[in-house]
Amino acid sequence: MNPLSKLASQGEALRVLIIEDSEEDTDLLVMELRRGGFAPLYQRVDTAASLAYALDHGKWDVIISDYSMPRFTLAEALAMLKTRQIDVPFLVVSATIVDEQAVAAMKAGAHDFVMKDRLARLAPAIRRELRECQVRLERRNLEEQVQQSQRLESLGLLAGGVAHDFNNLLTGILGNASLALDMLNPSEPARSMLESVIQASERAADLTRQLLAYAGKGRFFVRPVDISTLVREISELMRTSLPKKVRFLVDLADHLPPVEADSTQIQQLVMNLVLNAGEAIGDAAGTVHVITRLETRSLNGATNAAVGRHVCIEVGDTGCGMDEATRAQIFDPFFSTKFTGRGLGLAAALGIARSHQGQIDVETSPGAGSTFRVWLPAAEAAAAEERVPAGAHHSHADLGGTAAILVIDDEHLVRATAKSALEYFGYTVYEAEDGSSGVDLFRKFHDRIALVLLDLTMPEMSGEEVFDLLRQIQPEIPVIVSSGYDESEATRRFAGKGVSGFLKKPYTAETLAERVKSVMAVSSRRMRA
Repeated sequence: MNPLSKLASQGEALRVLIIEDSEEDTDLLVMELRRGGFAPLYQRVDTAASLAYALDHGKWDVIISDYSMPRFTLAEALAMLKTRQIDVPFLVVSATIVDEQAVAAMKAGAHDFVMKDRLARLAPAIRRELRECQVRLERRNLEEQVQQSQRLESLGLLAGGVAHDFNNLLTGILGNASLALDMLNPSEPARSMLESVIQASERAADLTRQLLAYAGKGRFFVRPVDISTLVREISELMRTSLPKKVRFLVDLADHLPPVEADSTQIQQLVMNLVLNAGEAIGDAAGTVHVITRLETRSLNGATNAAVGRHVCIEVGDTGCGMDEATRAQIFDPFFSTKFTGRGLGLAAALGIARSHQGQIDVETSPGAGSTFRVWLPAAEAAAAEERVPAGAHHSHADLGGTAAILVIDDEHLVRATAKSALEYFGYTVYEAEDGSSGVDLFRKFHDRIALVLLDLTMPEMSGEEVFDLLRQIQPEIPVIVSSGYDESEATRRFAGKGVSGFLKKPYTAETLAERVKSVMAVSSRRMRA
């Protein structure tokens, strides 16, 4: 096998792999390439083993091959390229090839052939094939982008359906567990078990939010936020979530410009990246480093992020790193290099970044760790004040009432949970298993019913249709819309209709009672006015 050789310093650089058993013929090819305006950086091979090594360890712009060789055949050479999925111009140069052989070579994967007595055709043929190779590459990239877009769209539809059904089940679990917890005395041993059930239910609800985030539909409460503050709030949680041997460092910039974002989703994004970094390190000792900073991106920058000021969240690790094949798949849902992976972790992170008009860049190589950088466009408005923790526990009397409430939901578990919770707080409850029976029940008892809890998505008659019929019977009836979908979906579907409130599934018994109490208080003030 020849060492890599360069015979010219002037001209268009070209990395050439020459499959030729004759050194003299190789020199003629190289001279012709120089005459055609190239500065060839070439290597000659003449056996299957040397070709395999060159293909596996080199990067080539073009391959030129003799047709007849004593040690292995052209067909074998073309098969080796096909096996490795290498797409570079492959030209056959021969003094003896006939038309039938040339056609067979083209069918096997060669792109063109040049007779040795017409080598003046070689340079123009190479330039043409290089252009066509670039066109093929661009076409493949475009097809991959289209396929990725289609996958995202399909997953968006799937995410909505899964979130709806899953959150209905979680409503029964979380609602009943929270109600049972409220009924127990503080000294009851079962309280800790119920608290575990509630915590597990809330973590399961986070999974549905990740599904929506991956589909780019996960925005809930968007406002100007300070990214460093959000990361700082969960830094201890991230630290305790990593393996014990992993050192966790944070370097958070002060006085960053705000970002228009949903706080929960951004924290989920960072948490997913940190957990992924910890998994990349595994049981070994290592470091995960989270950094925030401000940068101005330009069209000539190292990433494809949009132009302008961006807040960067950087999560680096000293783990195993990734090769190109792995890197190309890390944002696919449920992809993992382990037998059991984190599922939607990185896919959800990408969806969250995209839903905030941001982007994720990855810098990695095998054995050298990985660095993920999230770019989020900076806003002009001042960041909102730090979030106030959830209010203190309300007493039973604070949330109680005596009014009659109609619950319309096609899921028996959800209806039963809502009924138990509302009756516990003193309300009278009517139930309807679908929109039609709900409208009939309301028509019959509308003078007694003070509020309606309405499911957004039901078979046969949708939540919007039911809402319109209820308001025709009694225009001022307060209606709370409940759904496992994002609030923005309900807002879009009920735009301009005057819905009294929204209740996201799953919910606790106390959350349901709070929402009913607040909506009825607003309705009462309006009636007095």
